[in-house]
Amino acid sequence: MTNFRSDNNAGLIPEALAALVEAAQGEALAYGGDEVTQRAATRVAALFGAESKAAVFFVATGTAANTLAVAALTEPWQRVLCHRHSHYNEDESTAPERITQCRTTPIDPGPDPTRLTPEVLLPHLVGRRGDVHEPAPGVLTLSNPTEFGTVYTPAELAALSRVAHEHGYRVHVDGARFSQAVAHVMRTLDLSEEAACRALTVDAGVDALSFGGTKGGLAIGEAVVLFAGRSPAAARAAERLPFLRKSTGHLLSKHRYVSGQFNRALAHGAWVRHAAAAATMAERLAAGLRIRGLTPTFPRESNAVFVDLPAPVDRRLRNRGHSYYPFATPLGPRARLMCSFATTQADIDAFLADIPPP
Repeated sequence: MTNFRSDNNAGLIPEALAALVEAAQGEALAYGGDEVTQRAATRVAALFGAESKAAVFFVATGTAANTLAVAALTEPWQRVLCHRHSHYNEDESTAPERITQCRTTPIDPGPDPTRLTPEVLLPHLVGRRGDVHEPAPGVLTLSNPTEFGTVYTPAELAALSRVAHEHGYRVHVDGARFSQAVAHVMRTLDLSEEAACRALTVDAGVDALSFGGTKGGLAIGEAVVLFAGRSPAAARAAERLPFLRKSTGHLLSKHRYVSGQFNRALAHGAWVRHAAAAATMAERLAAGLRIRGLTPTFPRESNAVFVDLPAPVDRRLRNRGHSYYPFATPLGPRARLMCSFATTQADIDAFLADIPPP
């Protein structure tokens, strides 16, 4: 039996467990006033360089991180652009509308079904009346990695950011699996951890990042990172975010239980090593599927593998106790197979062994 449903289903990385035990000792100031939280915010900000003036705010969930980041960058009369199949559009329920009060405009992808491009984005930016009878420019939000496991390169992000900024939009990145994007760029572009973090965000013109923790093995917690040094809009968002966080019920009393996990996970690059381990298992899975005549639908660039399983194979795998989610994609339904830091070679091999040869 193997579980490829989600990396959310995995337990805790050792660093997260150690941080929780450590946070339970003694007392500390509440609501983020503790030293642990201050150190964690400094550690996260350091990944993006001093010139970014990154302002870091910890929250409990990815939904809170995404909606509060976008709300801090917008006004209720503006709109948010996103990929039609983005998490923001399809998996946050009505939270975006409730928290931001902005209109969400989903965009159909072009030749690359997983990523937006400037060519696809531009028709939604030009030819607007620009008066009070339509929503004003707000935010372009992008998932990196995408919902289908591919990763926007720094150059692709920069091109999208440039077009968005030229038309009055700010840019937010949903980095629920940001560690996967960083690990991928470190490997493919031979960058250091800090250089990859900057290349994927502030250097590419990104104004805000939802820095994921839970899918990377934390018990709870995400971070909103606002690059106050990048633009006046981001600086203003950094001033607004604390009040938005409190007024929506997302200011945690015992902040150190979240921030301490970030401290431990980021120390000595552990967060990226765990992400790389998950991606390695996903590559082993993708290679094994190819050997069995099942080509993954999208390039394997993170810890996700999408594949069109024939009905008899799907039934056989489920009957043998393997679990995974069917997933809607622009190319039709696919099986989504998610690896985590806890996925082992034995897990991969057991799954592949139950797929008959071509």
